[in-house]
Amino acid sequence: MISCLRGALREKEPTRLVVDCQGIGFELVVPLSTSRRLPEPGVEVDVLVESCFTREGLNLYGFLDREERDVFRMLTSVKGIGPKAGLNLLSRFTSSEILQIVAQRKVDVIRTVPGIGPKKADNILRQLEGVGPAPADANPLLRDAESALTSLGLTRREARERLSRIQVTDEMSLQEVLKLALSQRG
Repeated sequence: MISCLRGALREKEPTRLVVDCQGIGFELVVPLSTSRRLPEPGVEVDVLVESCFTREGLNLYGFLDREERDVFRMLTSVKGIGPKAGLNLLSRFTSSEILQIVAQRKVDVIRTVPGIGPKKADNILRQLEGVGPAPADANPLLRDAESALTSLGLTRREARERLSRIQVTDEMSLQEVLKLALSQRG
């Protein structure tokens, strides 16, 4: 899997860019929020990547910060919400706004996004129920553990529930936290 790319920005369009990594050009699809923050072509950039396999092949989606990529992953984990809908949401709202919208169950706001009808909006809120912004003082170890658990197939809500049932200390390693969380019954 490709996790990040560092290289010269060769091409930049509103929802597409090409990053040249030592002679190999990687095409990435990006939300408008990422595109607006990118420098002009020719400058070196660091881009976080989410790889998605489809029938057509491998698609790469680019983000400038971890929170944006995590929200994209959260959105695309919802059944019926693909990368295009996830990008549309991130193009319309910031990642923190999306977390607030989901936490406050604002279905009418979600429905304003192109490609998100009433059924998809309801589905997003139903499947992401209980997911909201993490506390500002959240333990980085818990954030990493939550991310690892979601990459193993748990929903964000399931990961948070499991992590809330264990006592985490500063001396614990990520592996110890994951082992305890995975031993919890969902």
